Amino acid sequence: YETFLAAYDPKLRESRGVYYTPEPVVSYIVRSVDYLLKTRFGLPEGLADSTQVTVPLPDGGTHKVHKVQVLDPATGTGTFLYGVINQILASFKGNEGLWSTYVHEHLLPRLFGFELLMAPYAVAHLMLGLQLAESGYDFKSEERLRVYLTNTLEEAFDHPEAMPYFSTWLAEEAQAAGKVKRDAPVMVVLGNPPYSGHSANKGQWISKL
Repeated sequence: YETFLAAYDPKLRESRGVYYTPEPVVSYIVRSVDYLLKTRFGLPEGLADSTQVTVPLPDGGTHKVHKVQVLDPATGTGTFLYGVINQILASFKGNEGLWSTYVHEHLLPRLFGFELLMAPYAVAHLMLGLQLAESGYDFKSEERLRVYLTNTLEEAFDHPEAMPYFSTWLAEEAQAAGKVKRDAPVMVVLGNPPYSGHSANKGQWISKL
């Protein structure tokens, strides 16, 4: 995708910081995060940890969520999330029969990605979906990857209901991403941030932080 965009729209590539991270770099970062979770945070399973914690709700109640929630805020084509899934899958060697249940209950609910551009967003869904399919996992009818088309540097907000279909779909993506921004106690943020000396992504909300 980076090569395509360099030829198709080099200015967009520069302004959005679209640069592919080589697989060995991704692998090193993912393995390092896994190691730190095990050695510094006391989580023997590392990225594969499936423990849950109780967190408060805005209405005064509580609910249980996974302790190790992972976010790539500049997902691109999903290379880092792909690496995370590979790292976790490797820990199931010899226990492959448990994999599908684990993915449904303990992987998809805590793995998040945000992407601003439509093309890499679509590629990420395709690449990660194929990866899970090849690992032996079948998506349930109402199930999806929690990779959202959204601007990471925009504040979470709600959208009006009455919109044309495509706008409604975009609003639903933004609302789902907003829920992650507001409510998910993300422990791990990893990835390849957009490289640009002066980002074109200068919203009022992020500029004030």
